[in-house]
Amino acid sequence: MASESVKVSASPLLLGAMCFSIFFTVTAVMMPGPLLVDMSVALDASVSLLGQLIAIASTTWAVTALFVGPISDAYGRKPLLLTGVFLMGIGSLGIGLSPNFTVVTGFSVLLGIGGGMVPPTCVALIGDLLPTDQQKKAIPILTMMPGVSSVLGVPACAVLAEFGGWRFPFLSVGLCFFLAAALLIELVPYNRPLGTRLDLFQRLKWVARLPVTRSIVATNLLARMTWGAIMTFFPAFLITSYSLGTADVALPVAIVAIWATVAPLVAGYIGRGRRRLVIVAAMLISAAVPGLGIFLLAEDTWISVILAGTFMLLIVPVTTMLSITFAEIGGAYRGTLAGVISCTNWAGAALGAGIGGILVAQFGYSAISYLLVVAVLGSGLIMAISVNDRSIAKAREHFSA
Repeated sequence: MASESVKVSASPLLLGAMCFSIFFTVTAVMMPGPLLVDMSVALDASVSLLGQLIAIASTTWAVTALFVGPISDAYGRKPLLLTGVFLMGIGSLGIGLSPNFTVVTGFSVLLGIGGGMVPPTCVALIGDLLPTDQQKKAIPILTMMPGVSSVLGVPACAVLAEFGGWRFPFLSVGLCFFLAAALLIELVPYNRPLGTRLDLFQRLKWVARLPVTRSIVATNLLARMTWGAIMTFFPAFLITSYSLGTADVALPVAIVAIWATVAPLVAGYIGRGRRRLVIVAAMLISAAVPGLGIFLLAEDTWISVILAGTFMLLIVPVTTMLSITFAEIGGAYRGTLAGVISCTNWAGAALGAGIGGILVAQFGYSAISYLLVVAVLGSGLIMAISVNDRSIAKAREHFSA
């Protein structure tokens, strides 16, 4: 591998290539949302059935991320990262050329597999290449990309579809992945740790046996449940509660997404301090206040938007902070730990959407506020009690053994 000085000087361009890859990865998985109606006509399938494409890709992403980390720890980051990017390109192009729903479903699975490879491998690669102080700056930038995709990528795909049909965005995004692959082939160093064996389940067992790892999984899973509930049901809540049209909710939803996009930078700033874990736990607990008001107490569109934005600003930083922590302490298990975070991100989002759907059907939108309160209080309390400097120090020793 290149010397440390070369790595540091090359890192801005490499960081840009990884951001480019993550941006389009999230865009490819989420962009069916605004295209569902057009896709349903062309593919002769219902909108509700096509809506499952995102769930299929997200679930596949969560499962893949859990197993990709140990493989990248054993065989190096570059093969996994490039494989993921190529799969994303093939999946996007495949959907754009698909003749029916069955074929689209198959390529959506490819998107999920590729998605499970790209972001966690990028985070682990940052941990490999950059010193600790630069990790705290670079990882927040990577974790901003899903938010940037929500604000810019998915809406841009809707615009492309308006002019070129629903297939055009998939084809365009697919080509972007091959551009990303060309950049990464040139920029990512290949370094397979000497003497490292795969031992897939042994690696996962070694990670899972540590109490703080289980606490971190619970903390992030609960926090991302609330993210999934907000992103899934907040637009529909605005339409139903305030008699807004579909186009009218674009600006409020974009504003909430911007708050979520800024949140990782807040985590990066907090991450430079000594009390970072305590502060993030306090933010999670305090998120119960705006969380209660979003669906239950707000009586105005913009009050709901402000509460939702504040909630996102308070709950999103935990994922970035935990990613930074794992990158610092993970050692030879860094990829495995990054995969655990990515897995809980999408598993939590799927749980939030699923549980939220049941609550809305049985009790109405106000019940989601109670879900948000219970989840963030649980997440914050677990982190405050179990994820502290002492447990992190033990984890560092555990993973270096």
